[in-house]
Amino acid sequence: MVSLRDLTTSSTGGQPPITWPARIPGPRDQLPAQVVEYLEWLTVVRNRPATTIRTYRQHLAKFVAFLGTNVDLRSPDVLEGLDRAVLRRYQVELAGVLPHPRSRAGALVALRGFLSFAYDEGWTPTLLSRQVTIPRYVLGDPHPIRTEDVPKLLAALPRRNLRDLRDRALVSFLIASGCRIAEACSLNREDLRLEGFRVLGKGGKHRTVYLTDAAMVAVRDYLRKRGPDLSPALWISVARKDRPGGITRPDNRLTTDGCRRAFTALRARMGTDPESFRLWSALHSPHVARHTAATTLLEATDGDVRLVQEVLGHATLATLAIYTEITDRRKRDAYLRLQTYLREVAARV
Repeated sequence: MVSLRDLTTSSTGGQPPITWPARIPGPRDQLPAQVVEYLEWLTVVRNRPATTIRTYRQHLAKFVAFLGTNVDLRSPDVLEGLDRAVLRRYQVELAGVLPHPRSRAGALVALRGFLSFAYDEGWTPTLLSRQVTIPRYVLGDPHPIRTEDVPKLLAALPRRNLRDLRDRALVSFLIASGCRIAEACSLNREDLRLEGFRVLGKGGKHRTVYLTDAAMVAVRDYLRKRGPDLSPALWISVARKDRPGGITRPDNRLTTDGCRRAFTALRARMGTDPESFRLWSALHSPHVARHTAATTLLEATDGDVRLVQEVLGHATLATLAIYTEITDRRKRDAYLRLQTYLREVAARV
């Protein structure tokens, strides 16, 4: 068996291709005991939500695949021999696998947390998490739907069958509540209340969110069409394999990937006329609905950033800076229109 240190020299010279991404463990594959213990600690002690655990597991699976190139993953201590040089090699190779710095940052944040836990448990002699550098990246500007287009979009959504009613309800729900798709997909039917209901967000933090009357009507139309079934989930998959013979399976729950695919499929059903295409092309992903909720709330509350922070569940006010820039831009445009109007009035006098 080759030592971990050989990982730092294996790619010198002719730069052989990176092969470990093909061996990344899947959701049902076994991970080393130390990684499993860390994930259990996140679940039990830190009370992290299931979505966070799944994400961290996916990220750490990449590091496991990298170590598995030269280390026996059945060993009780897969971190033996891990040092700064090995971690640097992993970060270099990870940049080839995940070229976008934002995606790479998520994987390295998970690794940093695992290495901090490993040091606390005495698995590593030094605090190796300090050797993991999180890449900087620039957040792209959100592209929310224009507030005046939101009612037009919702009115244009089809309502022919269960799929249409579910998608219409889901779009209305996301725009009204500002929930992340993972938060929405984790809800059960019994959670939904017009007077407010709790969602579990990032960092294991709960918050109360609300729906508009129109959004609640859309959700109830969908549930009425769906009828009683054995699945507790609020949002279900309407694929045939998940509803054989039109009967919803008890474990049927719409996933975040399924939600994204539903948005893509809805675009194809929206029609080809220019107005429908214009309206739907703006809502190209579920997260745009959250951006739309943020900017609309800022406009409706005259820029009450603290309130919008609480509604969306952002950890800091700094996260909302990108939204306030959009609102400020709209204010500047309004003043320009006012200036033009005043000039026109003065010309008529």
